[in-house]
Parts: sequence; structure tokens; C-alpha cells
Amino acid sequence: MHDQNDTPTRPAAGPQRIEPTSDGAHARPRQGRNRGWIVASTLAVVGVLAALGVTGFVIARIGAHDPDESRVRDAVDTFAQALDSGNLGALQSSTCGALADFYRDVPPAEFSGVHRDVVAHGGVPVVTSIDSVQVTGDAAIAQVIAHTEANPSDASPRTLDLERVGGTWKVCDRE
Repeated sequence: MHDQNDTPTRPAAGPQRIEPTSDGAHARPRQGRNRGWIVASTLAVVGVLAALGVTGFVIARIGAHDPDESRVRDAVDTFAQALDSGNLGALQSSTCGALADFYRDVPPAEFSGVHRDVVAHGGVPVVTSIDSVQVTGDAAIAQVIAHTEANPSDASPRTLDLERVGGTWKVCDRE
């Protein structure tokens, strides 16, 4: 066959097989490369495990609360749930000071009627979050965000005072 210049073209060469050498010179570098990958993989796994361990430790430390702080948060939740449900017995046992006096002295039928009216008008406070708790001895302050059922967009910070009475945290009205 001839191209435009009338020069003969050579046929295309086919694939050639290259036989492995028998002197073992290539075997050692190949083993070294395999060891390198094994070492690199092992180091990568150890690095990932170490990073996960550090991350877990940090998360555990951040998420851990002082036992008193957790109990104060629980007391606030109990008080808020009792307000919401109108559970006079729970309000009596979860409060102290003038607040406890009020819940102790109010007749149950009167309380039930007042609670029913407050619910009907959306006046029951709803605690949406407990932002901070400060415990000093047997006294604590909880900073919460709350709103009434009638005005959920009118959330504002509120401060609740608590005291440890007989080993139990209670929401109090400081006098």
C-alpha cells in the first residue's frame, strides 16, 4: 500500500508478550511495596481510631452535667409539666417558699377552675429551653426561655429560683 508520497507503509505491530525475569530482582521491591501499603493502612486506621477516641471524649465531657445541675433541670421540667397539666399535687411537692404556700392553701376545686380558665385563654407558661443553671450550695438559679400558649412568638428569658429542701430541688418564690 502506498500513501500520498508513494512510500510503502509498514503493517501495524501486534501486541508483544514480555516474560517475567527469573532472577528475583523484581520480587523484593514488590514485597517492599506491599509492606509499605500495609504499614500506611495500619497507620491510617490507628489515626482514625485516635481521632474518634478524642472526639468521643470531648463530646462526653461537654455533654456531662454536674449531678446537681441535672437534678435542677429535672426539677424545672417537673414544675413546668405540673403547670401544664394542672397537677396540684405535683405543684405542691415541687415548690417551696411562698409559692408552695399558695399551692398548699388553694382549695383543689378553686385551683382546678383557675387552671381551666388559664388554659382556655392560653395563659399557661411553656418552657421551651433551659439555657443555664447555676448551683451554689443549696440554692440554684435556672435561666429558661418561656412563652404562653397564646403567644408562642413572644418567648423571653425567665429566671427560676430553686432550693434544695430535704435533698430535693424545688422551685421557690424568694421573699
